[in-house]
Amino acid sequence: MIDNMYNTDQHAISKKYPLFGTVMGFYLDADETFSEPILNDAYSLALRLQKIFNLYDPDSEISTLNNDRHIKASAELLKVLRIALKLCESSNGEYDVSLGKRFLERKKGQSSTNTKCSYKDIEISGDVIMLHAPDVWIDLGSIAKGYIAERLAEFLMEQGIESGYIDARGDLAIFGDEREVGIQHPRNDTIIHTIKIKDKGVATSGDYKQYVNDYSNSHILNQKDIISATVVADSITYADAYATILMVCNEKVREGMMKEAGYPAMIIDKHLNIKYYNGFEKLIINEVVDET
Repeated sequence: MIDNMYNTDQHAISKKYPLFGTVMGFYLDADETFSEPILNDAYSLALRLQKIFNLYDPDSEISTLNNDRHIKASAELLKVLRIALKLCESSNGEYDVSLGKRFLERKKGQSSTNTKCSYKDIEISGDVIMLHAPDVWIDLGSIAKGYIAERLAEFLMEQGIESGYIDARGDLAIFGDEREVGIQHPRNDTIIHTIKIKDKGVATSGDYKQYVNDYSNSHILNQKDIISATVVADSITYADAYATILMVCNEKVREGMMKEAGYPAMIIDKHLNIKYYNGFEKLIINEVVDET
């Protein structure tokens, strides 16, 4: 069921569609009559892309790959997987998209098994993807949501929508007019910062977003000392991936990767200490609220 809301104060049209097991929101500065058929087409595109990357759908392309171990892949899956594998390599394997079995066990509240695999067991040859270790189970949840949001934003602009944003479960693809974005405190419901951005993607990863019983059993595998990470980038695909990378990599690796990438970012550790990268603080338009 599609939830509709129209608000002329902030945007002309707002729609929420079922996606990712929850909803994806489209917020557009555009005429309703003009936007309606475009949004319908955008949602069709979103459903097609979700059918590629949805780890919980046994008939999705990524589930087919994980079960069959060898497939001729779509251009979209190849593109996202290539990006992910490069990031795995850059992180010295601390970010690893081959650990889907452990992720699914964590989501079910089960203890993780000792999987014997890594991203190095994934091979791409032309348009064929091959999995070379029995335990490899590819999970692109840390990057695919951002990729889908980016594709949808590009589609909307191609169709003549000049300004708006897409909310993909907290990851925002913003285009056109400048927007203010609130970043949630990882341990309460307050806004710790508000930033202002234009034509960017912003993604936040945190152990408070999905967990079983307590924060120590979050959906993030191999989490280190960081409990929340926010990244701003031209590409929401990369913002999405780097938000996870900051959560799972040790300090030396994340420092090197952020220096190389140059993306503005903010991390919060388990003691609620805040660190900024690459001028993130220049995006902030408010003071820090109570962090305790």
